[in-house]
Amino acid sequence: MKKKILLAAAVVICLAVVASGTLAYFTSEDTAHNVITSGGVNIQVVEKTEGKDGALVDFPEDGVKGVMPGSAVSKIVSVENTGENEAWIRVKVEAKITSADDKELPVDVMDYEIGENWHMDFDGYIYYAKPVAPGEFTEILFDTVTFAPQMGNEYQNCTANIVVSAQAVQTANNGETVLDAQGWPANE
Repeated sequence: MKKKILLAAAVVICLAVVASGTLAYFTSEDTAHNVITSGGVNIQVVEKTEGKDGALVDFPEDGVKGVMPGSAVSKIVSVENTGENEAWIRVKVEAKITSADDKELPVDVMDYEIGENWHMDFDGYIYYAKPVAPGEFTEILFDTVTFAPQMGNEYQNCTANIVVSAQAVQTANNGETVLDAQGWPANE
């Protein structure tokens, strides 16, 4: 009797398996591809100088030679927003003077005045107060570097470098002013 029950159970299981293979189900499948591209900010430091005819030309890559004590050199610096989104901008200006025999000299003999909408902050950066739209430029950071008349003989044949480094962050959802903005690259 147990064998008959076991045989009947096996037959029922086999029939259930065969029957389930013959049942049809309606199914559907779909995939949606939604591409969302994030925006970005890109900037470029622009350095010009006033040419002999008064027109602005690119600042020479090899610099200006023959500067004497008491001289003023035309160095017109601004930052262009080359990206697709509005940006807050800050810059760091680092000056270095190296003597003819490769010794570092004091830089307090050089001076420049920053433009009206630029503000020096305690962190050493100079912040531009207005957002800069794509394709637009900041106002001029500075336009002239002056050298003190009291530069001594140790400055003969020296090399003065003024390096302007700029950083930008988005304005969208990032503070009401440049000083409120977050996400600046880490100070190095």
